[in-house]
Amino acid sequence: MDQILKLLNDFASNELFNLVLGGILMYIFQIIYEKAKKYSKRQFLKNELKKLKNNDIEKKVVDIANGDPDFSNENIFVRTVDIFGKTKSLYVSLPNEYKNEIIKKEETYGFSHTQKTIFNNDTSFDGSNSFDDLCKITKIDNLTSLIEKHRKIVGKQFLNNENGILFNGSKYGIFNIELKRFGEEEKPGVVIELFETDYFTHRVFRSIYHELKENNHKIINVDSHNYLQYKPFFTSFGINTVLITDGIKNDEIVLTKRSKSVNTDKELFHISMNEGFSQTDKDMFGKLDLELCFKRGLLEELGITENIYRNASYAAFYDFFLEMKNFEIGLTSVLRLDMNFEKDISILIGRDKTLETSKFETLELNKKQIKNFLDKNEMIPHGKYTLERVLLREKISLQ
Repeated sequence: MDQILKLLNDFASNELFNLVLGGILMYIFQIIYEKAKKYSKRQFLKNELKKLKNNDIEKKVVDIANGDPDFSNENIFVRTVDIFGKTKSLYVSLPNEYKNEIIKKEETYGFSHTQKTIFNNDTSFDGSNSFDDLCKITKIDNLTSLIEKHRKIVGKQFLNNENGILFNGSKYGIFNIELKRFGEEEKPGVVIELFETDYFTHRVFRSIYHELKENNHKIINVDSHNYLQYKPFFTSFGINTVLITDGIKNDEIVLTKRSKSVNTDKELFHISMNEGFSQTDKDMFGKLDLELCFKRGLLEELGITENIYRNASYAAFYDFFLEMKNFEIGLTSVLRLDMNFEKDISILIGRDKTLETSKFETLELNKKQIKNFLDKNEMIPHGKYTLERVLLREKISLQ
């Protein structure tokens, strides 16, 4: 009997040992597998990004920084540039003749104090009203005279509500972008420094840029190393998002056709959401937060509420870029929802949904179908750039 019990005890010990060893080996295998999968994905991304570098010129987009594979929101720091407690700002004022006409028009309409246009006085980065410092920063010697010329051009457009100019809201511009690495894994991060500006100033510098571009000024040849030389032109910063949802058979991407009301010459296809960073994108402690802009854009353009956002299976920021049509800095991003677009999202109400979008298009997350669509339809260049960058993280290359 003792021998039988000893044999059973030895057998049990061996079985327990084998179970423990098997568990340890399985755990080690899972770690190695996940690391190998992550390494493979990163190598694929790096190789494809190298191939796309030359192609960016064709799409009129300049790469500034690529997440590897993404920029975690916790590693993105956004703040204003302050001098002696005052935020650095850049404002170009409307010419007095147009300003007075706008005031008369709004009084005739009976606008309340809060509804009337806010006018800002000339203010440059150095706090003066001369803009001479901008000539030194940009090395554009005649920039002050260009500002005088284009403030009149845009002032007239503003008076007549032309080219999509409806109001003079507050905005943020980008003064500096500083890339960082965090932790032993060297996760990519970034510090974004902002200056205050307004929509009128934004349109003045856009107008100046278009003249410089027409005259083949060297501003059109900027790269990721010298673009900050032209920081007075970066009076806008936007998040560009591709929405991925559940389809009938496979996952789908959602594209939009942008209406002419958003200052486009014709209706062109674009990514799911495009939202500019605003002075309202602050948390309860007054801290600027990029994710709040992300969520606000999803709500206003797609009707995706906070509750829906909380249940997203994945969301990420990917690439900083400079689009060359209007000379604006943007950030690519993705949102993945375990919902069907046609049944669950298309019916949602968004403040800017009908104003900015004339049509939604869903495509299966399939290389062949997406390529066929792009061959037959024209897409906004930085929208195509955003789509390509998001698809690369899905291991789909359109090249």
